Amino acid sequence: MLASFYNKFRRITTNHLYFPEIDGIRFVAIMFVLLFHIHGYFAAKSGIPATETGSGLLNTLFINGDRGVELFFVLSGFILCLPFAHHYINHGKTVSLKRYYLRRVTRLEPPYFLAMSAIFLLHIISHTTPLSVMLPHWLASLAYVHNIIYHRASIVTVVAWSLEIEIQFYLMAPLLFRLLSLHVGPRRIVLLLGIISVIILQHLYITSFLTIFNFAQYFLTGILLADLYVSDSFAAFFNKKGVSLLALATLVTIIYLPIKSTLAPGNELFAARLLFPFLIGLFYYIVFKNPMIKRIFSYKFIPIVGGMCYSIYLLHYTIISVLGRFTGQLHVPGGYLPNLFFQIVLLLIPVLLLSSVFYFYIERPFMSGKWLDLLLKKDKTEKETNMQSEIE
Repeated sequence: MLASFYNKFRRITTNHLYFPEIDGIRFVAIMFVLLFHIHGYFAAKSGIPATETGSGLLNTLFINGDRGVELFFVLSGFILCLPFAHHYINHGKTVSLKRYYLRRVTRLEPPYFLAMSAIFLLHIISHTTPLSVMLPHWLASLAYVHNIIYHRASIVTVVAWSLEIEIQFYLMAPLLFRLLSLHVGPRRIVLLLGIISVIILQHLYITSFLTIFNFAQYFLTGILLADLYVSDSFAAFFNKKGVSLLALATLVTIIYLPIKSTLAPGNELFAARLLFPFLIGLFYYIVFKNPMIKRIFSYKFIPIVGGMCYSIYLLHYTIISVLGRFTGQLHVPGGYLPNLFFQIVLLLIPVLLLSSVFYFYIERPFMSGKWLDLLLKKDKTEKETNMQSEIE
């Protein structure tokens, strides 16, 4: 029974190769984001001060949960780069750019369009925002240009800002991947210098709205990680049992490193931001290469929930905002921490349940490459028909 459930909900891949540890990483990233938004809603609406002893570290954990987005960015760079890395480094088969871009459209756009449209209609029905105000924001979000036009997150759902950054990367990614055609030394030097240069530029120039410029170091880290992974560099060292402790230490550092603190001195803040993407890359490499950590991230429900991360990401903020109005009226004895954990339980369960329904019926069917193959086959048939007509 469990095996049947696992197969029904497991992520579908076009090449039929499945690496559960990757979905295990997605689990960590999406949990960070969920805790960040539940905590943010609770802190804003409850009015309960965080005065309890020990709440400081937990508050920092929840406040830094938005780092799950950076975790996703590095993973996106890695996953998209893998087939190109196999081509350039291991002389594997050539990646079809047509198929690459069609895959992005057919895989991501239908769930995104349906989710954004459903949330848009919910706003209209509930009269939270007038149609005349909401409509242009909805259209801009569907076109992935809301950040550029309005210089702020979408009022349809704030989480859409990061998806716009992802799309910008998808468009330019194949050009960046060509760096892997260089010899091993030069390409890694270029990638390292690229990561460092972007962070320096971000330190010198503050932009008024978010674009890929603000997060390019994470995608470049994903490309560097794909290079190291495909080349199998340093695998012997990371295969050791003791490296599991390094994974834990790295994860804790990723959570608590002060990369946004306005109280930290400028030099320390810059050093932390310089270190941060490399820590994420190191953590991922340990997950991929260390058998013990890989087993943990591949354990049962962890990759199942991680595999649904796109659906969860699209829907969770709206679910929290709607249900939080009701759960926020419920309290348990005690102060800040007991009520915070109570709200986490009350909101986390419906978020996961509703997202899993959307995932199973909407997102998962579009993971299959079958309908992409049909599109490509149809396009090929039309070309052959046109050529035959010209001959005749």
